[in-house]
Amino acid sequence: MTSLLILLRHTESRWFCALFILCLQGCSPEISPHAPNGTITPAVFNTQSPAPHTPPNHGFSTLVAFGDSLSDMGTYTVLAERTYGLGTSFNIPFTGLPYPAGGQFTVNGAVTGNWVGDLAQRLNLEITPNMIGYGGAPGSRYLTPKGGFSRTPVFCPFGFQTERRSAFCLDFAEGGAMVSNPTGIDHDQGALTLPLTQQVSQYLHQFQRFRPDQLVTVFGGNNDVLLAFSQFLSNITESVQQRVASARQSDQAMGPVRQQEIATQALGKEYHTALGHAQHQIDQAADDLARVTLRIIEHGARYVLVYTLPDSADTPFGRGLPYTLKGFPQLPPAGYVCRSSEALAPCNILSLLVNRFNQRLLDDLQGKPVKIVDSHHLFKELLIHPETHGFTHVTTPWCARTVPSSLLCNLDTPNETAGATIQNLSSWLFADDIHPTPAGYQVLADQTWAELKHSGWITQPFAALTQKALSFPAQRNPIPTR
Repeated sequence: MTSLLILLRHTESRWFCALFILCLQGCSPEISPHAPNGTITPAVFNTQSPAPHTPPNHGFSTLVAFGDSLSDMGTYTVLAERTYGLGTSFNIPFTGLPYPAGGQFTVNGAVTGNWVGDLAQRLNLEITPNMIGYGGAPGSRYLTPKGGFSRTPVFCPFGFQTERRSAFCLDFAEGGAMVSNPTGIDHDQGALTLPLTQQVSQYLHQFQRFRPDQLVTVFGGNNDVLLAFSQFLSNITESVQQRVASARQSDQAMGPVRQQEIATQALGKEYHTALGHAQHQIDQAADDLARVTLRIIEHGARYVLVYTLPDSADTPFGRGLPYTLKGFPQLPPAGYVCRSSEALAPCNILSLLVNRFNQRLLDDLQGKPVKIVDSHHLFKELLIHPETHGFTHVTTPWCARTVPSSLLCNLDTPNETAGATIQNLSSWLFADDIHPTPAGYQVLADQTWAELKHSGWITQPFAALTQKALSFPAQRNPIPTR
């Protein structure tokens, strides 16, 4: 999942976003008055799972992660290195994890970064990206174990943990990745976006089988939902534009009021068709994720965690819809927040699709040997009771708006106009419009640890880190806010 994912073309978004505003202000197209978000029913949380109830005999040997940017520990570091690295005006050395100036989808440079790394640390394990690379006009560049670059894919750039004969380059997650579609978000810009199906295939190619004492996390589908949402908007936009254009050809003198009436009628007629297409995409993605999870189990994994999707409608991006769409023709009114209770509100539709994905996935995995981590409920609770985890800012990004993505955000790029500072970083939930801060990721690591305890998969005492003060490197090269 990447920041600002809804990439509608400018000419399309202007007209349809204007229609959304009109409908939010009270127009009544011929559609159902309510489009319920839906809720996940407790019965589907796989309480009868045949997964193990005891930990591995000697604890977990390794942690393996599959997913998108929410689990990505640095696949696209070479992009950040191009921006901030040695030889640039910033001249930042990129060594070790986490990277000081960019590479993970959060606020880079803090000692803690992504939840996957937090969880590995608590399990006394090491985990690093399986691949580090990015493409561009000159071609793709991949980091090598010796610190140079190659034009062909290089796996395990940080090498192997030979003493224990097990690799620790086991974070296969990549920003922008979808479940089975290889053309993920920003793939045309150079992002690798290997889908989860291919991530699992790559693991099996390198290691043949999963070990029964590994902990495997599967957290994907976010980008599939966002792409389905984007295409839903595009499909309606195209249909409405075609109907209005056709009407104008028949009546060259047609005024704007009549054009709006035709557009509103078209919106009502096309809504269900477009929504049905989006729901079909969602169902397919959830089914594919369930299949790839079962493939992991079939190849030897016994301890598998699958995550529900957090509601993207609750992020700064979702709360700002439709104004957060690329190319929207105007700024939002003061105090504007998209209301999910409005049937036609785009955040309502986005939430509807997220819930559909979660319910379908949980139905598919019912009775299977997996455990569920409900990040959907977790982040809902964070927004309702942020103070319980020390958050005071849950609707505004910590990163400066001039930074295009949290992939390039770091300790020296705070959203100063919103009051963000290094000192208050731990009180902010979101880094950019959609990705958590290190403190936000820590909460997810806490939840995962609690699930491991509840499932009987670990016996160590729970050590919550969500209230832990973030610490920072003693020396940092200054990076001016951009």
